[in-house]
Amino acid sequence: MAPDQSLLDQVFDRLAEDNVPDDLVDLVLAAYVGDEQLAAVLGGDAVELPARDPSTRPRPQPLYLESIFVAGFRGVGPQQSLRLQPHAGLSLVVGRNGSGKSSYAEAAELALTGDSVRWADRNSVFKDGWRNLHCGSPCEIEVLLRADGAAKPIRVRRSWRDDHTQAHQGVSNILADDGNRYEKTAELGWQQPLEVYRPFLTASDLARLVTSTPSGLFDALAPILGMDPILDADKRLMWIRKDLSDQIALVRSARDALRAVLTGVDDPRAQTALALLAKRAPDLDALDQLLADAGSDVSDPVAVAARRLVAVALPDVAYANEVSNELTAAAAQAADLSATRAGTADQAAQLLRMAVAFHDEHGDGPCPVCGSGTLDADWRTHAGDTLEKLQRDAVAVEEGHRRLQDARARVARLLDLDRRISTDDLEVLAGALDQSDVVKRFRSRADELRPATGQLSDDQIAGDLQATYPPLLEALTDLQEAASAWLRHRHDTWREHAVALEDWLVRARVAAENEAKLKRVNAARDWLKSAISALRDQRFQPFAQRSQEIWDELRQESNVELSGMRLDGTNTRRKISFPAKVDGTTTSAMAVMSQGELQALGLSVFLPRACADDSPFRFVIIDDPVQSMDPSKVDGLAQVLASLAETRQVVVFTHDNRLPEAVRRLRIEATIWAVTRRDESVVEIRKNSDPVERYLNDASAILKAEELPDNARYPLVSGFCRSALEAACHERIRRERIARGERHGDVEELIEKALTLNQVTALALFGDLHRGKDVLGRINRFGGWAGDAFQACKQGVHGPGTFDLEVLVRDARRLAEHLR
Repeated sequence: MAPDQSLLDQVFDRLAEDNVPDDLVDLVLAAYVGDEQLAAVLGGDAVELPARDPSTRPRPQPLYLESIFVAGFRGVGPQQSLRLQPHAGLSLVVGRNGSGKSSYAEAAELALTGDSVRWADRNSVFKDGWRNLHCGSPCEIEVLLRADGAAKPIRVRRSWRDDHTQAHQGVSNILADDGNRYEKTAELGWQQPLEVYRPFLTASDLARLVTSTPSGLFDALAPILGMDPILDADKRLMWIRKDLSDQIALVRSARDALRAVLTGVDDPRAQTALALLAKRAPDLDALDQLLADAGSDVSDPVAVAARRLVAVALPDVAYANEVSNELTAAAAQAADLSATRAGTADQAAQLLRMAVAFHDEHGDGPCPVCGSGTLDADWRTHAGDTLEKLQRDAVAVEEGHRRLQDARARVARLLDLDRRISTDDLEVLAGALDQSDVVKRFRSRADELRPATGQLSDDQIAGDLQATYPPLLEALTDLQEAASAWLRHRHDTWREHAVALEDWLVRARVAAENEAKLKRVNAARDWLKSAISALRDQRFQPFAQRSQEIWDELRQESNVELSGMRLDGTNTRRKISFPAKVDGTTTSAMAVMSQGELQALGLSVFLPRACADDSPFRFVIIDDPVQSMDPSKVDGLAQVLASLAETRQVVVFTHDNRLPEAVRRLRIEATIWAVTRRDESVVEIRKNSDPVERYLNDASAILKAEELPDNARYPLVSGFCRSALEAACHERIRRERIARGERHGDVEELIEKALTLNQVTALALFGDLHRGKDVLGRINRFGGWAGDAFQACKQGVHGPGTFDLEVLVRDARRLAEHLR
């Protein structure tokens, strides 16, 4: 159905009454509008949402049946029409089984809906018999509908060519009252109303009450409430809730799988990740930081030791040889200098400087040390030259010693492995690396390189260095390669899990957002489910009440007392329930009702749907509703139909004479058509009894009632004759005015204003109820008998008269035909 503003207004009212938070209001309204809007609101995007609309929805244009034309279809051979009065009222189409009467009901249903519910319940042989056996060509249906206020009818035609073998092959052609042509009733906007309100009530519909599932009955009635938009909103929330729940569940499942894998990973980072993942709500920021810090390996001492070892860069063999050779050369130079005078030059220079200083202070004189020499000017000059030479020799010795010390320092630095490679690191690596023998070999080479330097000469140290350094360097290279391989393996192993962890982390952040969304969706759906239940009860109450009223009319002597009809549940748990009491004991109506009672219950259920105010179809076609009903319920059915006929055009097809008999007996105003089928599927339709005929028949019956005194017979007979004339005038007024396009309500209101026979007749003859003075003159044009009969009908209701009653009934019949 089209969205109902009244439903949206009711949603607004309940949102306000329940003081729903603004974010949930937006979510509910977005779900009400559509999938895109719901996704936008959940995503935090701005979106245009519905608002209250102060305008009112116009009522649909009422449609009435004017005629059903059938030729070559089902039980009807040569063309024949069932002509109806296109206004509210009751029409009975009566005929024995096989007379062809139901063919008209099926024809109207097929023309308007393109299908037949009755056919759906029959076998293929029945379905294949859609074309008449005796006169199957031409095969066509034409239904005329009169829209309220329209001067021309709407023609809905369906026809079949001679080569058509299936009913669905028929060609539809619709001529609207505005002159436009269409191929399908859906183009006129009738598809949804035909599905929702179904103005066709067949025996199959009634049987559905007994055979259908609870959800099937629910689906048949729920559309009349016009709640599809809010039900669709609930479905959208349900679907998106499932989608969010599934996504969250997938992330949780992936977390469990990740934990199972990380359990077997010998890596502190994996253990840290496991500890974080074990929490009910993992700290995603901590996991993110773990991944960011993963390359530093600050938490793993083995990795730290391995990286420090790999970073060690010892000098190459050439440098070691250079250091060794330098030590040998420096040692040799120092030894050479020690063996010459240069070795004592520094001491001699010190003595000579003291002697020069003594001479410079005391002047020439004997040597104060030996006493035999003389310290004079020649000595002073010679001593200065000697001192200068001694100083040069001392510098050479000092430089030789410095060279040796430097060479020894370079060797010491080269031998100081502990400065570059921590013993602790080697201990850690020895326990962690698979190739621990590499560590042992390196340690062995390192020990060989660390001679007892205090016990060896420089030449020995230099020789050992040249012998042990290359194997050490080779052992270090092997150790570094082993450490690098361990680091690569560790990195590669972690990298795979780190990628998986990072992927999970991205999904987990989305899942965290989804959990917040899911909380909002659940809150919105909880409110919506409650609102749906309340609104459904509110909207269904008028239908349930009308159904209860119809049942109360139909149940008559039944001891089953219904206590309402209710639609319960949603989605897969929807059902319709009929709480009832039998002699005061609570039970389910379906469990205790007889076939006739179920038939009556079916009418109670489906008639309110067909007669809903929002339906554009002001007619309802009921096929064979009397099955299995006892006489008391038939009387109730007649009264129900009469009540419906006050506002609806009710057309009932029946083979059971009890219904028309009850209509006559209960003096219910109705037009009765008799359908007779002759040889070769020739169908005849004649009016069996209409209000005019019924009143005149009643007048004839009173006329023949010998037990009545004349003074009582006269006003009764004349009163029935007067009612017959009024009924004839009413028929003419409705027919002519509705054909001109006047609204049905306006016509009925005008008829109600015509209170006297003169006014009613003036309205029929002149179209003006105020021209009563012209009525008798016009009637006399039919003949003097007509005026006399008219006057007798007017005056007879006020007391006994002298007019021959047999003549009065005869002339009233003739006059009624003229007035029609």
